[in-house]
Parts: sequence; structure tokens; C-alpha cells
Amino acid sequence: MLNKSKIIIPHTTLFGQKYIKLAFNFLLLMIYMFFMASCASVPKMRAVTDKSKIPFVKILIYKDPSEITIKSNQKFLIFNGNRSTQFDDSTVSFKMTDSVISIRDSLVNESITDGFFELVPTSGNNRFALLGNTYRGKLTVLRLDGGLAVINALDLESYLMGVVRNEIGRTPKEMIEAAKAQAVAARTYAVKNFGKYKGAYDFASDVSDQVYKGASSETDVTNRAVEETSGEVLTYNGKTANALYFSSCGGVTANAMDVWGGSDTASYLRSIADYIGGHIQCDSAPHYRWTLTWTGEEIEQTIKNNIAAVLQKSMPGEDFSKIMNQKLYNLAILERDASQRVKTLKIGFTRDAYTVTGEQARRILKGASYILYSSLFRIDIIRHADGTIKTVECKGAGFGHGVGMCQWGARRMAQDGYSYEQILKFFYRGTDIRRLY
Repeated sequence: MLNKSKIIIPHTTLFGQKYIKLAFNFLLLMIYMFFMASCASVPKMRAVTDKSKIPFVKILIYKDPSEITIKSNQKFLIFNGNRSTQFDDSTVSFKMTDSVISIRDSLVNESITDGFFELVPTSGNNRFALLGNTYRGKLTVLRLDGGLAVINALDLESYLMGVVRNEIGRTPKEMIEAAKAQAVAARTYAVKNFGKYKGAYDFASDVSDQVYKGASSETDVTNRAVEETSGEVLTYNGKTANALYFSSCGGVTANAMDVWGGSDTASYLRSIADYIGGHIQCDSAPHYRWTLTWTGEEIEQTIKNNIAAVLQKSMPGEDFSKIMNQKLYNLAILERDASQRVKTLKIGFTRDAYTVTGEQARRILKGASYILYSSLFRIDIIRHADGTIKTVECKGAGFGHGVGMCQWGARRMAQDGYSYEQILKFFYRGTDIRRLY
């Protein structure tokens, strides 16, 4: 057995004392470095969002004069007035005849009402399906503008989960910062434009507002982007910013005033060069550079097909039928803005001529599938010997209106290691990020 009373602690020499002191100081240094490294690796913590503070939004997802079929993956309730019915069957159809909505399930049970129907989920895992998409939240089927409409009501964050991927595109994990930037921009747009239609719904589900396709368009990356920026919006001088965005700028963004007129001189909506580190950020975009060519007959017919619909608001009394028997004589760019986008274009027929803005020109020169990609273009005309138009070649850059955040530029910045805060600060200069809830 060890005899504690006979344990001898030897006297340390001067060398031994120095060695012990150095070892002790080294140990303290290692502990300090470990502590600092541990602190640096801890991610920025966010408070859990109080879901009761998240606003609800209503999205118009379907509008048709006749009928719609809706499916559900679980039991659900349908409210009509003061009545509620549980539907165990997964499919229900609605049809409108003479302003009266009828409802039918697969058992051919039918009821008729002149009111509206609310389809309410019985659990958080419920998803309603229609026209190839699935949706969180509840649906309302009602009459709207003489036809049948479906409105999706859900919380703002769930709405954004169905928006981000459709706007920024499919983003791999290394581009999540671009998805976060898109989430903040989309949330800012929604907060800024809440109640836009002053009626049964807040937003449309297409490019009129933000493209929304419900839960079927969600991805793990874009959902995480929404969750990790929950409640964050852009502000300018303390007010919610007008966080506009578009696909690709072709090298330079546009001034909001130049594109749409008005008096919005906010610095975050002014033209900037999309240029960092020796290259243009959106140079990998599909429409970074593009060319379209029409024959004289094709471009003339395109303009005649579209000009009345585009200009009827700005020229309500104009009789556009008078140009149907005229020949297209010329297309001339009269003025360019600071970003070199077309500001005014003159469309000349043999007797009448119209001067339009660049954005109006995009819609007048609309093709079969989409409007002209951008207003950053030039026009070259080749004529027959008699002076009539033989071909029109349009060479341009970018895709979209050009104001605000260039989405392909944001993707490149994320890939190069920039944070979503840096991306937003680059495209919306002078703005701040504020968390609403």
C-alpha cells in the first residue's frame, strides 16, 4: 500500500522552474486559440420566428369561366356559409353555370350554391392539388369577374417557399446565398405590395407579381433560404424598399425612372455596372447576348397584332384599325437612357407613326412565346430595291426590365463566395436589411 507520508516532492531547479512556466504559458495560449476558433465557427444565431406575427396572404392561382377539379392527399373540410362538411374522398369538382357554382365529388353527390367554398386542411401535412401543382394552406373557390376563381390563403413565409425557386431558378447548395437574396427581395416585394388588388386576393401567381407554383416548386435549398432569412426585408430611409428584380442585365442595370418614368429617384434603383473582379457577373446567363430576325412581313404583322393592346391605355381615343392597310416603313431608335437601353422607338407606317417607350416596344415586338427579351438592343434593317423592308435584325443583351437585382448576377456572386447581405447591398445600394418578425 502506498504510504502518502513518504511521498517526496523534489526541489525544482532554476531550469525546471523556467520550463514549467513556459509550459504553463503555452497551455494557456492553446486554450485561448481553441476558444477563439470555437467562437469563430459558431454560426450566427437567429431567434425563433413567432409564427403568430407572420401575416397571411391570398394568391389568385386559377381563373376560368367554367370548372376546376381539386384533389387532396388527406381528409379536408369544405365550408359554405354556416355549413361545414368533411370530405374523405380525395377529389372534388366545381362548375359554374349561370353564375351558380355546383360542387360534385366522385360519388356524384351534388349541391348547388350561389356563395363560395373554403377548402380547409385538417393537418399541416395536407396538400391540395390542381392543374399539376400542389399547395399548402387553404383554398377558396368563388365567382370573380364573371368566372370561376381559386384563391390560396397561407402565411407569407410558406408563400415565399413557393416563389423563390420559380424566380431565382434551381440553386445548388453552393448558391444558397443567391436564394437567400431572392427570398429577402421577394418578401420585400410582398410586404410593399400587400393588398395590391384591393379585393379578394393580394397577388397574382404569374409575372404580374411573383411566379408562385405552391409546394410543388419547393426545394430543400430554397426552403432553407426562406427559413434562414425569415422576416427580413429591405428598407430605404426607414421605409420598405421597392425591391424589383429580373433575370439578367447584360452588363448594366437600368434606372427605374428611365424604364417607367415617374419621380422615383431612389439610389437603390439607379443604373450600376454588373462588373466585379474583371468580369460581368451575368455573362453565363442564357440571354446574356441574343439575336432575333424577322422578315418584313413578319415584323409588320407582329406590330399590327400587338400595338393596340399595348398603347390603348396611353392613347385611349386612337383608332388603330387605320394602320391595318398601311405598310410598315421604318423602326428608328430615337433616344437611349443612361444604361444604353432604348428609351424611345419610332414605329413608322406609310401614313401614321407612333413613338413608344422601350418597355412598350418590348411588348409590341412580342413573339409567339414571350415579349422582346430586353430594351437593351439595336436594330438593323435590310431593304428591298423599292425601299420596303426585307428583314429586321434585332441584337440585344439581357432579359427583363433591368431595374434592381440581376438574378444571374446574384447567382455568380453567391458562387464566388459573397453573402446574401453583400449581394443585396451591391444591387440595392443605400438600403438596409430589417427583420419585421
